[in-house]
Amino acid sequence: MNSKEALVEKIHNCVPWEPGLASSLVIFGFQEPSKSWKDFISLAKCTDFNKLYPNFFSSLLDLSARSHNADLVLHNLERFVEKFKEKEHLFTQLSESKSLLKSLVYLFSGSQILTDSLLSEPSHVNWLGQPEVLTESKSKDILMRDFYEMAGEDFHKSETSKLLRKFKKREYIRIGLRDLLGTAELMETVGDISNLADVCLQIAYEKADRDLQKKHGIPSYKDTDGNLQISEFAVIGMGKLGGQELNYSSDIDLIYIYTSSHGETRPEPFKENEVITITNHEYFSKLARQITKYINEITDEGNVFRVDLDLRPDGPSGEIASSLASCETYYQSWGKTWERQAMIKARVSAGSEALGRQFFSMMEPFIYRRSLDFEAIEKIKSMKNRINKSLKDKNLGKTNIKLGFGGIREVEFIIQAYQLLFGGRNKELRIRGSLRALEALKEKNIINEEDFLRLSEAYIFLRHLENRVQITFGMQTHQIPDSNVDRAVLARKMRIKGKTVEELSKNLMSVYESHTSFVGKMFSEQFAEEEKREAAAAISNEWKWSREGEKLFSEETLASIPLILNPKQAFRFLKVFRDGSSFSDPSEKSIHEFSLILPKIIHQCKKIPSPGKAIENLCKFVEATGARDSFLKLFQENEKFLEFLIILFGSSGLLSQILIKRPEFVDLLSDMDEIYRFKTPEKISEGLDKFLMTGDSLDKKSLILRRFKLYEELRIGVRYLIKETDLEGTLFDLSNLADVFLQAVFKLAFEEVSRKNGHTIPEKLCIVGLGKYGGGELNFGSDLDIIFVYDGSEENSLEGIQYHAISQLIYKLTSEMTPAGFAYKIDTELRPEGEAGVLVLSVKGYEKYFKSRARIWEQQAMVRARVVAGNKDVGKKFMSAVHDFVFRDKFEYSALIEISRLRERMELELAKEKTKGKNVKLGYGGIADIEFTMQILQLIHGKKNPRLRQTNTIQSINMLVTHGMIDQVKADLAKENYLFLRKLECALRIIRQTPTNTLPKKIIELAQLARLLSYSGDDEDTLANALLSDYEKHTTQMRGYYRETVGQLLRTGRGSVSDNTLV
Repeated sequence: MNSKEALVEKIHNCVPWEPGLASSLVIFGFQEPSKSWKDFISLAKCTDFNKLYPNFFSSLLDLSARSHNADLVLHNLERFVEKFKEKEHLFTQLSESKSLLKSLVYLFSGSQILTDSLLSEPSHVNWLGQPEVLTESKSKDILMRDFYEMAGEDFHKSETSKLLRKFKKREYIRIGLRDLLGTAELMETVGDISNLADVCLQIAYEKADRDLQKKHGIPSYKDTDGNLQISEFAVIGMGKLGGQELNYSSDIDLIYIYTSSHGETRPEPFKENEVITITNHEYFSKLARQITKYINEITDEGNVFRVDLDLRPDGPSGEIASSLASCETYYQSWGKTWERQAMIKARVSAGSEALGRQFFSMMEPFIYRRSLDFEAIEKIKSMKNRINKSLKDKNLGKTNIKLGFGGIREVEFIIQAYQLLFGGRNKELRIRGSLRALEALKEKNIINEEDFLRLSEAYIFLRHLENRVQITFGMQTHQIPDSNVDRAVLARKMRIKGKTVEELSKNLMSVYESHTSFVGKMFSEQFAEEEKREAAAAISNEWKWSREGEKLFSEETLASIPLILNPKQAFRFLKVFRDGSSFSDPSEKSIHEFSLILPKIIHQCKKIPSPGKAIENLCKFVEATGARDSFLKLFQENEKFLEFLIILFGSSGLLSQILIKRPEFVDLLSDMDEIYRFKTPEKISEGLDKFLMTGDSLDKKSLILRRFKLYEELRIGVRYLIKETDLEGTLFDLSNLADVFLQAVFKLAFEEVSRKNGHTIPEKLCIVGLGKYGGGELNFGSDLDIIFVYDGSEENSLEGIQYHAISQLIYKLTSEMTPAGFAYKIDTELRPEGEAGVLVLSVKGYEKYFKSRARIWEQQAMVRARVVAGNKDVGKKFMSAVHDFVFRDKFEYSALIEISRLRERMELELAKEKTKGKNVKLGYGGIADIEFTMQILQLIHGKKNPRLRQTNTIQSINMLVTHGMIDQVKADLAKENYLFLRKLECALRIIRQTPTNTLPKKIIELAQLARLLSYSGDDEDTLANALLSDYEKHTTQMRGYYRETVGQLLRTGRGSVSDNTLV
């Protein structure tokens, strides 16, 4: 028996403390062995570890030895365990999931503030146990969805303040834990914190604005033409929030702006509610104060973030919210150099992106001067000298990570000095993030490669150090601790090696001083000598006469772009774009403007799946608009807009055609609110209702509906292509869009048929979605599988005839081809008797059909039934009949045989992989395998476990795991395989103009598909083979799981498959 085994045995036996144990515990990193032994014994008394969890303490000792502070691990774990009544359930979780135990060990040893957050909400441990929680960063879109999912109905009960604090604490655990585990890079961590702040601000803004509008109406003003306009509001993030570089304990520096102080609030159009009218300034001041209260106020739950408003015009004595006009007057008249410097990082964190663009367009001449402004550099240095003197007086200078000699502030000042100096003539330097700005300075040869690398390394080290000082107790400090013990813990968090406390402390300070010495020297020498100023002027003049674009204009350049199919054809389109149509005579100015944007086009084309198509579609689009000169100018001014266009045109034939046919939709790509803001179904519905109000006939409203659907589909698609949202969110959004569309069509159809009949028809009808639509997993270009159900007398009655007419009109409004195209293809073949059956059937008719002649495949199909529009009571009544039909006490063995044979027939007769190629949906190991597996398990277990009656595949997997019906490891693998194939299916449906489920056979097309799926590399064969290899792996695993599950049920379930048959 080795020393560790002997130690574990003593823990199991709860041996009292004896001094001889100290040496054994010190080996595993315990500095206070007697205290830690008490925690071990306290834990050991919770259950019979020797019998139930024999390896638990062995794993805990190994992980503690690698942790940041072994004593804290034991102390906090003991506190955590005491929060649970069912302690054995917790120990089962920790024993079965080594990754969860490791996460808790690193959390408990690395951050007391985050540990306390988990102790206040111990149920978060179940969330942390989900594999996807700690694997990747979250976009703002996903964060917003997660907030609404966590909030549930409480969001509508004035619980916003409490919910925001709870959400922030939960997400901080996730972000901090990824940092402590070393699975997140610096920019991921600070970006995640900044995204979280943005989302919290947006939620607070929307809630406060909604409440104020109910009381006071909508703030409005008249423009210069006398037209009534809505006055908008934006929250400008400054400092580290603006640069998307927040620390764990950062304040968030904010400025509140609004469009115009001229005007007052008015009641919302088409609504009769009375409001108390106030001026716009009063409205936005109230709004700003309420947002600040939601975020900054300290409650029993703490605050969300500390808010600092001192950077606003006139500082603490200024108005809390400023109009555009007052901002312009202030900055033009009294703006200081430090305010120019601060504005470099400013961006819209919440509210109106359009207003933000107006603000920044107005501010650009103030921030960036056309001439070289060395006086501004001297003022920056003077400001830093005052900071240094203040720190020296307090004896804090050498160990202040942020403000001390060679600290973070000096790195930022070096970067911002160059930006202020050269940004007036080169817009590519107008970058908010410090590391991205450094990269731009290197690319423009302003700093050399060596200085770039050393500055980057110093900045990353110092920011990591600052974060890890702050994460320990959540305090806003920038000081390296004085004691060697604390420095040793910090060194371990920084992954600096050392055998003893003293050695760890010494090594930490050695690395720190190496970085700060370099930064301090570079800062003090920046532009100090005359020749350096002359060199700066030379660099500035070179940009003025750059001819890079002209050099790139060649077929050879295009041929060098990876994955381009036909460079000759692409060059012809590019030539048309440069010269205009054959009857036009391009000016020297337009050719010069084209040359300025060509490098950006080439650069973006190297990143996308289909660069040739991107160039072709870009040229077709610009030609379709007839505004070539305007777009050349726009592409120069708004590089992000050009980037979005090229991503769209080079990634999706399906979505590109929407924009080319509807060029008026192009404003979407420059509307950051539409691109970056998550829309709830309620918001989508509100937007559609406003558009429908402009239509005065059914035909006009029909066109509005189709255009709105195309616009929203394009918006959802662009968000997916730029990775603002993930696949699950995208499919959910597409399903929500279809719901909103059908709900609007449902209402229109009732109004129209009622009008023709001369009386109002009772709305006792509902629409039920099935298939992927029912599961909230609708893809691009998918049909809508629906059925129509009403509650009433027989089908041939007057009531039945009226509902049939309404259903036919819904079908027509949705699927009929018009000048705006059709909205969706509707498939109603899942109704009783298929095409031979009646279009609309009563609830009683369905009950009769279910009991008499419904088949097994229809029972399986109804697993995914979901009411999507119409009367909720009718829907509830129908779903009750569906559940009685679908979920039974016993699932017949013959039904299992029939379903498995149906799956075989789908593969052989529909997929036809031998002739058509690999079918992602219906082929070997395809999506249908996992769907059939989960639906079979739901059919077996759904009667006794109503929570298993999920229509969504991923949710059904999660719920089956929760109820112990399937193993967690197998479930995780099933989800991984399923999501891979769904992503591939999505890519196949959008990359070409015509959606398909079959993999292409050409290498170049497979390579382009791989690029769309974010595979790295430029070689066609490598990309194609990597995709095919992954496809083979995932489909083999999928088929193996399907066969294992169904095979076990077939072997054990002769006669019938009962609820006791577990997989």
